[in-house]
Amino acid sequence: DAKIVINGYKACLGGMLLKHHGVTSDNISVVVTLDEQRMRAKLAKKLAVMPSDISGVTVWGNVPVHHTASTATGTVSNHEGAITGPKTYDKSIAEAVNEEGWEFENVQSRDDRDKIVFDMSGRGPNMASALAIYSHIESLVLGNERTTMGCISGGQYNTTPGSVFGFPVSVTDGVVSIREVGAVPDKLREIISLQDNQLSAEKQVALGECDDIEKALQQVEESLWTILENPKLKRQVEEKEAERKAKEEAEKKAAEIRAKEEAKRKAEEEALKKAEAEAAAAAAAAAAAAEEEEDVDYDAD
Repeated sequence: DAKIVINGYKACLGGMLLKHHGVTSDNISVVVTLDEQRMRAKLAKKLAVMPSDISGVTVWGNVPVHHTASTATGTVSNHEGAITGPKTYDKSIAEAVNEEGWEFENVQSRDDRDKIVFDMSGRGPNMASALAIYSHIESLVLGNERTTMGCISGGQYNTTPGSVFGFPVSVTDGVVSIREVGAVPDKLREIISLQDNQLSAEKQVALGECDDIEKALQQVEESLWTILENPKLKRQVEEKEAERKAKEEAEKKAAEIRAKEEAKRKAEEEALKKAEAEAAAAAAAAAAAAEEEEDVDYDAD
């Protein structure tokens, strides 16, 4: 009956490995609330509503490596637009935003978001993460008809049964059930399929079952970014790759400098030892010569 809650990097993979290594419980869930909350905050700003007016945002996929916080099945209330109604009237988020591509252009990687928080506050988003975990546990304890979590797939949305994946879910009496949300856009279906393949490849890599690890992951990664590609995301990828290469180059140069400094230090130590040895030998020779001279003087007397 224990509930296993996982948060952090490669959380979905961690859940899959727990199942592989003998954890029989199906009560494994992955916290995705942080990403859902951030997307709701972006939407609230965009639509001039409160975050609480937005519901149904789903975090799909391999959390938090390449998830998509999707608004495709979400709704918004209290929104004033071309089509409006009483406060109880809900409209789809897609209808309210009415901008093709807005969603994918505004899904940032977790590293980017964390950097923004750090630049603004000088601290990591620890409180936001804590709140996300609290919200997740609150849903498990009190129930929630419409939320999102990473959980074990039963094959829904054409994902691999047994994989741990971000889904739209409902929680009743502590039991997490994957919700059917109707039509899912073709682009999102492609992303779900690719992320499912990515998780399978990551599991094979983790278990040593993959002959060509790098190729398996690279192919899925390239396909995923091809679908997600837009100028903003492409620039972010290129910037990250440039940063990675610059960091590698800097580390390489730093290692070379350290090696040279170490070699110089050792050479100086050797030279000092040699000089000390020569000085000691010269002093000993001088002392011996002085003693010999004293003996000669004594014999002469």
